[in-house]
Amino acid sequence: MILAIDTSGPYPVVALAADDGSLAFGARGQHERAHAEELAPLIRAAMAVGGLSGVAVGRGPGAFTGLRVGLVSARTLGWAMSLPVVGLCSLDVVAQQAGLTDGWVVTDARRGELYLAHYGEGRRLAPPQVLPRPAAAALTRGQAVCGDSGLLVDTDRRSRGTTVLDPDALGAVALRAAAALPPELPEPEYLRRPDVTMSPANRGR
Repeated sequence: MILAIDTSGPYPVVALAADDGSLAFGARGQHERAHAEELAPLIRAAMAVGGLSGVAVGRGPGAFTGLRVGLVSARTLGWAMSLPVVGLCSLDVVAQQAGLTDGWVVTDARRGELYLAHYGEGRRLAPPQVLPRPAAAALTRGQAVCGDSGLLVDTDRRSRGTTVLDPDALGAVALRAAAALPPELPEPEYLRRPDVTMSPANRGR
């Protein structure tokens, strides 16, 4: 079974996918931005269900801190249990749960920006990107869009997306990621610098 972890969004999501495609375990956290506190108990609950053959972890795009929690947890687990660890694109999970074949996945990147990925015939056509909302709206106009599509027309840059990953979809994408050749590396897809940076006065100390 493949243990799937994703911390790209506001809640940590964990799934345990069996080789036959069924979901042996699926759950997500209860509190926004509590990845560090809620991820470990979810992983322990999943591991109590059955043995693992590998780990798949969401690469994002997403916030720096959230992604780091998931990626470090996956790598540590893989090292401790001598399991292969592969990466997956978190936007692929949104496409899976929406049943998107052709069109765009859009999710909130905050600061008036959106993460986007283009899909055709059921596969992602290019790496994800991040764009200001007006540019994202122009790029996707007239095409099918899933995820935080409402933000394409919302002019308030403080508005936030509501898309949360579904454990069933995460498990399905994790199985594909584990079977891919070559597999995606478990490296973060930040797409931009962290929201918090060190002040010039503190650099070099």
